[in-house]
Amino acid sequence: MPETSHPWKCVKSTVAEVFVPIGCSKNRELKGEIEPRATRSMDTDVIQKQALAVDPPDEYFDPDLQPETGEQYLQKVIYERKHCPAVVVAKPSPKRRHQQHQQQGQPGPRSLTGSGAIPMDLVKNVAPRALMPTKEWESIQNRKFTELRDTITGYRNGPHYQENLQKTHIYLNFENRKQLHDYCAKNQPFVRILLSMPQRNLEILLEYLHEWLLEERNEEVSVEDRIHRKDWITQWIYAILACIITPLEPYVHSVLRDIAKVCIAMRNDLAAEDELKVLPLNLLICIISKNFNQLDLGDNVE
Repeated sequence: MPETSHPWKCVKSTVAEVFVPIGCSKNRELKGEIEPRATRSMDTDVIQKQALAVDPPDEYFDPDLQPETGEQYLQKVIYERKHCPAVVVAKPSPKRRHQQHQQQGQPGPRSLTGSGAIPMDLVKNVAPRALMPTKEWESIQNRKFTELRDTITGYRNGPHYQENLQKTHIYLNFENRKQLHDYCAKNQPFVRILLSMPQRNLEILLEYLHEWLLEERNEEVSVEDRIHRKDWITQWIYAILACIITPLEPYVHSVLRDIAKVCIAMRNDLAAEDELKVLPLNLLICIISKNFNQLDLGDNVE
């Protein structure tokens, strides 16, 4: 794909300011002054000291029995600690998420039909080779995105940020999905508007944008009309990614993954000659995979 200028001038970067964190503990590990984290045992924690003298469970210990004494309870805790995996992933509860949406006045999860009902984990890249971005193109877009985020970070830390923030008066009801849809469809995602929104509202808007992008793909319209109509959605997503504060909550990463997968599916619907139409899709896939640690969804990952 040929190199192109930045697709959306409303979030154009002017100055880059890079902040490099210093990992002191990591450097000490490399020098051998302290034991690497990967080899540290959970049983040799130098911070937590034993408060009660309890004999560890022996080979006859039955973890399925209900503890009857305080000592048996502590032995069960010790047993479960030794057998607990380092990483535990909780399965999402659709019922609980629906209740949270109702408490916040937001619409609950919807039942999708058509191609949108296919689990997005099954989406495979089958787009024509001509639509795939080159490493050089991705490198240029990642550099521009990094410069933009650094500029916005520098502006947030600047002396005039709060003063300018008070001059921006945008009244949006984030519990009103239709109002947000109409506003975003008719207005450009200027940085000053997005910076006036709290982080939680940016996350809510990102979820809505994913839903609207998925709805565009599921509607019975021609591929050309679908790509043209979703331009404002991809613009808003890109702008939010430039302004959102990291680190993100795990569920926001999940939303980003779903957005990238929808973009991959929409790219699969295009023909080989649709190089211009694929640009915003490739841009979001590139930014999400490289800048938000979703490398398994990237196109040029070594």
